[in-house]
Amino acid sequence: MNDMLTDEEILDQSKVRADAFVPKETSIRDVKLRPFTAGSLLICKKVGNKLITGGESENPEFDILSFIYIHSAPVVQVRVNSYSKEKFWGSVLEWADKLKVTDLEEAGKMIEEIISSSGLAIASPKDSNNSSGGDSPN
Repeated sequence: MNDMLTDEEILDQSKVRADAFVPKETSIRDVKLRPFTAGSLLICKKVGNKLITGGESENPEFDILSFIYIHSAPVVQVRVNSYSKEKFWGSVLEWADKLKVTDLEEAGKMIEEIISSSGLAIASPKDSNNSSGGDSPN
């Protein structure tokens, strides 16, 4: 059995990952989201969003809302607010009234699809099957 990928298979996989970073119009209810980009990935990591960094989340709803905030609030505002945990939390909480609680499940599924299609290997923040305390993929 040959485990090596052909050039065509490598290009196909590369295209799938790249397509995740290509602008696509996405929205949750009336909230339009910018595409998931390398820049928004860095902000998610900077603010410790467990949907991106993996590991156990103390507040998965906040992780979902902050991901949406990062991709829908004005870019300059998001960047400035990401430098202070308190300012970031306050901005996300103020902004969060745009969504209903019932929108969180749909948003979580959509975010999972966005992250998966990006090719990032990220653990679920609610991964209860990994009770052995294994290493984070990041």
